[in-house]
Amino acid sequence: MKFICQSDNTAMEFVETVNSDDGGSMSIHFRCPTCGRGIAMVTNSGETQMVRSLGVTIGGAPSSEPMAMIRSALTGQSITGQSSDGAEPAWSEAALKRLAAAPVFVQGMIRRLYSDYAKQKGYAEITPAIMTEARDALGMSGM
Repeated sequence: MKFICQSDNTAMEFVETVNSDDGGSMSIHFRCPTCGRGIAMVTNSGETQMVRSLGVTIGGAPSSEPMAMIRSALTGQSITGQSSDGAEPAWSEAALKRLAAAPVFVQGMIRRLYSDYAKQKGYAEITPAIMTEARDALGMSGM
C-alpha cells in the first residue's frame, strides 16, 4: 500500500509509528519528500491487534514470517480451537458455525483473537455471545 501526495503526485515516505500509551491504537506517520506535507493513519484497538498478530512490521525491516497466522490457516489446520494439551477454550457448535461464515483466509486469525480473549477472561468455551462480547471489547463492533 502506498500513500500518494495529491499536490505533486509523489509517494509519501514513512516517518514513524506511534503507539498509544494503553497499547490500544497506533498512528503511522508519512511525509511527502517533495512538498513536506504529512499525513497520519490511525488504527483502532482491533486493527492494531490484527496487525500485531499478523507479525507485520510497519516502516521497519520486514518480519521474517509476515502473516504467518494467515498462512497457517490456509494450510487446513483444524478449526476446533483445541490444543493437544487442552489449554485452548472449546468452541460451541454455534460458534464454529459463525466462524465458518468468515472468509477461510482469516478464520485462523479470528479464531486466535477469540481464543486469546476467552483465555484472558477465563472462559472454558467460546459461544456466539462470547464472540460478540470480544468483538465489542476489541473495538470491532462495526464489523
